[in-house]
Amino acid sequence: MSRFGKCQNTSGCLLAYRGEETQVEDNQPFICAECGKPLVEVKSPAAVWMRYVYALLALAVLAGGAVAAFPQLRGLIVKHKEHHEPGDAPSPSDQPAADNNPSSPSEAAPADNTPAAPSAEPPKFVTSPQRIDLDVTKQENKSVKAEVLTRVDLMPNVTSSDKDKLYNAVERARSMGKILTIPFGSGKTELSAGDIEQLKTELDKPEIEKLRGDPTAVFVILGYADPKGDAKKNIAISQTRADTVLKTMREKCNIINVMHPVAMGGSKLLDAQNLEKNRIVEIWAVLP
Repeated sequence: MSRFGKCQNTSGCLLAYRGEETQVEDNQPFICAECGKPLVEVKSPAAVWMRYVYALLALAVLAGGAVAAFPQLRGLIVKHKEHHEPGDAPSPSDQPAADNNPSSPSEAAPADNTPAAPSAEPPKFVTSPQRIDLDVTKQENKSVKAEVLTRVDLMPNVTSSDKDKLYNAVERARSMGKILTIPFGSGKTELSAGDIEQLKTELDKPEIEKLRGDPTAVFVILGYADPKGDAKKNIAISQTRADTVLKTMREKCNIINVMHPVAMGGSKLLDAQNLEKNRIVEIWAVLP
């Protein structure tokens, strides 16, 4: 048996930021796999489906009862027709009186004073998973891998040779996983001094430092934009974001591994509901 939970650490955890559920086996700590914070337990998908099944069963029972009661319902309809012969129009006294004062206080709709919900924003800090998962068969990793392979063919200003190198590195990867997430504000493409310091700190963590020390490890830098606005402009913004991160890693963080920036454009891949949450750059490690 296993339990399902949601992380509430929306400011520092991408799983909480996306509202994703985490499955935890009974013998494992009930904490978030990415940030290590306690999870809030939610009903398992099976329990939710059972509620739908019960609702359908209840509707079936009600429908059966209606069929069983059909003769009585038919009798009521016949009596009603006898009382009102076809062609009879209801008398004026049977019609409801018109409301000549529709704006009376008792009928006026109450004003909605509920404050508007704030727009969703990306995480405020550079974050890395609590445990980097390089399992290329994991669903999230498979989805991103497929999306990257699609985007490689569409990359502008990149030679066919470089496209082939990147495509082969991703396609033949025996291990692949996300190691960092970097947020960007609306329309922003540059990193602040604080962002750069956070990036340095995350890159110096032991698990990432080990990957940096592997000369065969390739870092694929995926630039994203929210899908609002012009598609071509979103491609340009996402490309600039990826280029900015690559340049910063090379010049400010002394990363010597092979790196490839990829413009993912305006995307719903990360969050289809809160589109603003797609304004990020993700760094993925790819091992041949």
